[in-house]
Amino acid sequence: MKREVDQRKTRKALRKLRQAAESAEEEGAPGLTTWEKDFVEGVTTRLEKYGSAFRDPGKGRLEEALSNRQQQVTRVITAKTRKAKAAAKLPVSVTKEDAAKPAPRSTFQRKSALGAKPKSGGKLGTKSAAKSGWKPRIRDINDDPERAAPPATPASPRLKIIPGGKAD
Repeated sequence: MKREVDQRKTRKALRKLRQAAESAEEEGAPGLTTWEKDFVEGVTTRLEKYGSAFRDPGKGRLEEALSNRQQQVTRVITAKTRKAKAAAKLPVSVTKEDAAKPAPRSTFQRKSALGAKPKSGGKLGTKSAAKSGWKPRIRDINDDPERAAPPATPASPRLKIIPGGKAD
């Protein structure tokens, strides 16, 4: 059974794959590993020959040209290239360790990190919590819970004669 894959999707997958490979091979980029080169060559060959690079319906949507895993590998190659190019564009005075540090927080984030109280939200200690009478459920582990009396055993059923039954 031959699958019908839209030619536009096939061309788009080929274009993305080739762009990822070309940008990885540019100067300042990390380059492709041998596995990635084999992957790009194999997938490109299958896309050109069959219009799709996978056959098993369990590996992706049948109307797509690449399987889920093939799309992920392509995205990883692209991300690796972008990351290397961004690191190459850093000024000389900025080291890689400085680049790995998180960006400075905004004013709001600094205030909340320093323990500033929120204006509202019904949290413990705010006016709205005091007005509502809300109390947290707290149990002291040293207190003995109240023991309920064991359930009473039911008495055995008694039979009795009801007047007004059949005539004797």
